[in-house]
Formats: sequence, C-alpha cells, structure tokens
Amino acid sequence: MSIDGLAWLLLGWLILALGLWLCGKVRRWLHRRRFGKPVDHEMLLVEHGRRLAGVLDQKTLAHILVTEVPDAFRTTRAILLLPAEYQLIDVMGGELRLPISHAAVRWVASGGEAQSTGRDRLRQLIEQGRANLGWTYVWVPLMRGTDLRGMWLLGARVGSLRYSPEDLGCLTNLGRQAAVILDAIHYAEGERLAAAEIRTLYHRVVAAQEVERGRLARDLHDIVLQDLCAVSRDLKALESQSQTNEELFGDLAARSSEAVRTLRGICHDLRPPMLQHDLATALKALIEQMDTGTRPSFNFQFTCAEVNLPDDVAVAVFRIAQEALRNAIRHADASEIEVRLTSYPDRLRLTVTDDGQGITGSLVPGRFVEQGHFGLAGMRERAAMIGGKLEVQTAPDYGTVVVLELPR
Repeated sequence: MSIDGLAWLLLGWLILALGLWLCGKVRRWLHRRRFGKPVDHEMLLVEHGRRLAGVLDQKTLAHILVTEVPDAFRTTRAILLLPAEYQLIDVMGGELRLPISHAAVRWVASGGEAQSTGRDRLRQLIEQGRANLGWTYVWVPLMRGTDLRGMWLLGARVGSLRYSPEDLGCLTNLGRQAAVILDAIHYAEGERLAAAEIRTLYHRVVAAQEVERGRLARDLHDIVLQDLCAVSRDLKALESQSQTNEELFGDLAARSSEAVRTLRGICHDLRPPMLQHDLATALKALIEQMDTGTRPSFNFQFTCAEVNLPDDVAVAVFRIAQEALRNAIRHADASEIEVRLTSYPDRLRLTVTDDGQGITGSLVPGRFVEQGHFGLAGMRERAAMIGGKLEVQTAPDYGTVVVLELPR
C-alpha cells in the first residue's frame, strides 16, 4: 500500500472515531435532556435497601417511598396505596381510593414491574377510571409472589424529565423490597393482635374466676358455714346436757369445729376479706396465715399507711404476692422470706425476696409451662393485665427476688 493510501486509511479511521465520539456525546446530551442527571441506582438501592430493612411499621415505610426515594428522583408527587376492604387506600390519609379490581391495577400487577403511564394502554385505563390519576407517571406494584401488597404511584419529575428504563428497574427492585417488608409488618401485626386477643381472653377468664370465687365464698360463708356453726353449737349444747355418749358428742363437736375452720380458710383463700380494707392489710393477713412459727420466717414491711387501689388491681397484686409466697415455700427451701410494699409518687412496688436455693436455668415462662408449672406465666399475665411489669431475679444458692412495679 502506498503512502497516500495509508494516509487516507488513517484519515478515515480518525473521521470514524470522531463520528462515534460525537454520536456518544449527542446521545448522552439527549439522554440527559430527556431523563436529567443520571441517578446512581446502585447506591440508591444499597442506601434505601438498608433503610427498608429496619422498617417496623407502615408509616415509616410510606415516608421512605413517598418522600425520600422521590427526592432522589426529583419527583413532584408520590403516594403509597395499601389494601383495605377490597380497596387500595392512601396510607398517609389522602382521599384517593382505588378498587383492587380496577383494570389498570390488575394490568400493572400482572406485569409485576414498574410501568410508565406513557404507554397507551395504561393511560387509557387511567383516563377511563373515576379516580383522579392524571398526575401519575409511574405505577409500581408491590408484589409478593402473585399477591398484590400495595401500589406505589409517582408523579412527574421536575423540569418535565422522564423516567428512564434504568429508573423503572430501580423502582421495581425497591417495590419488591417494600413488598417483603409489608409481609413482615402484616405478620407481626397479626401476631400482636393474636397476643392481644389472648391477653383479653385471659383478662376475662381471670375476672370471671374472681367473680366466681367471690360468689362461692359468699355462699359457703352465708349458708354452709352458718349451718355448720349451728350444728357445732347444738352438739356442744347436747354434750353438756347428756350423760351418755359423751365421747361421741365430743368427737362430733370437734369434727364440726374442724370443718368450720377449714371452711373459713377456704373462704379466706377464695376471696380475702381484708381486701375490703386495703392491700397492705390483706397482705399482712396473708403472711400471718402462712406463718406457722417454724421455718421459714416471714418479714413484712410497707412504707405507706394505706394503699387504695381499684378492686381488680388490688386482687391482681394480692394474687401475685400469694403465688410468689407459695413458690418460695414449696420450692425455694428458704429460711427467711421478706415481703416489701413500697409506694412512690409515680409507682407502687411489691417485692418478695427469699434466701433459698434459687432457680436454675432459663426464666422463659414457656419452659415452666411445658413442665406443667403455670405460676410464673400466670404472674406475668396478671401483671400485664393491670399495666404492671414483673421481673424475676435469681441465681442458684442466692435466692429469688420477684419484683412487681405498677404505675400510678
């Protein structure tokens, strides 16, 4: 090849390279003019993916999707619609309502990806619908498998910029992450509602139990106990008058008196009469009843003259103290048990302390329930029922402390 031919070849290559460079510059200029400054989609996914992973409620999720992400895309408006009674409603309290059966919703959800309203079909469906959706430019379905968890709508971008295919892909990925978070929120909310229902049921069962205990205590005291007292009195009168079968009358009188004492104890356990006065008096009577003069010894201290609480609250505190004392007597092998009732301006604290052998292993209530022991779980539920908090502190050979704190 001659020198002239080589020169022309090099010149051709230079012209081609210059043309390609100019074409690239023009394409980038047109892309920037049409879609604006390129968005770092990878950084956006990492940053907001991390934010979405820590979301615990719908309001926080809506703030990210409606405020933070649109700011990154310079979007003028965005809303998040979530299902409620066969409709998609604005989670931030807006007036927009969209039936889940809406043709546009079904069409976008079937695709599972962000759709631009620039497409003729979606634009026509929006214009045919009753809701005012003319401002929307992008629809992002929040899909979990084939289930629609919500719809994320975004408006126009500042400066009449359009959404690029890369933008739509990024929005689709964020929508899928949001759908996973909505699933987790929905599951957690279901668990919370189930726990609340169980707690409400337990509250009603306990309340009904206390009412029945009160009724039994009244019936036993007013009917059975009075009849036994009359029988015991008559037997003693016959014993003093009769000269025969003195031993038989004495035995009958002793047995009826023992029955009277037993019934009094049952009535006291069913419905402590001292609770009619105040909690401190009832706890003092409970300790005196349990204190047999042998091991363990009891010590009761309280820093308030009277503690007047609503009836259901006083009964719950009394039952927690009763169960804690019974556990200490039965299982702790303690030499001393102390009960302390302390009143503060903002709370009431009940503390039951023993110097026994303590509890080994985990204090998770489920562990004891599986073993057939419901005392600790019952105390925790009673505490939660009255808005209190129960804490158990224990260590092997160092005893156990049960602390109940009740806000005023």
